[in-house]
Amino acid sequence: MRETSVKLGLAALGLLAVSVPAAAQFGGPPPAPNTGVPVYTRLAGGQAGGSFTGVIDPPKGQFCYIMNVTGTNAPTAASINGDNGASVLSLGALSGNSSGGCQPIAADLAAAILANPSAYYVSVPTSVGALQGRLSK
Repeated sequence: MRETSVKLGLAALGLLAVSVPAAAQFGGPPPAPNTGVPVYTRLAGGQAGGSFTGVIDPPKGQFCYIMNVTGTNAPTAASINGDNGASVLSLGALSGNSSGGCQPIAADLAAAILANPSAYYVSVPTSVGALQGRLSK
């Protein structure tokens, strides 16, 4: 008799576990990450070239990027500039011919770049001129 009671108790516990969703039992799956909106460009200037890919994540106020250049001696810095030529976001120093990282971006600048990426370009000054490329989505 006792064995039957134990089996019925375990069966009821199992039924309860099945009837309560896993999300309620364990807190559910983590939310999907907001990976942001990608922007990219090919960099060109003289005999040099390169590529630039960035991801703007407005909810986090973050801009992450990776950039590689070839055909030039170690460029020292990079920036995103507006149509007027003014730097709107400094990307900092390059390590050799590559750079990457994440940094804060103001909400209004993030919105402006995403609304019209071709109004902005990446500029990488070098000893023989600048590599540049217009952003696009």
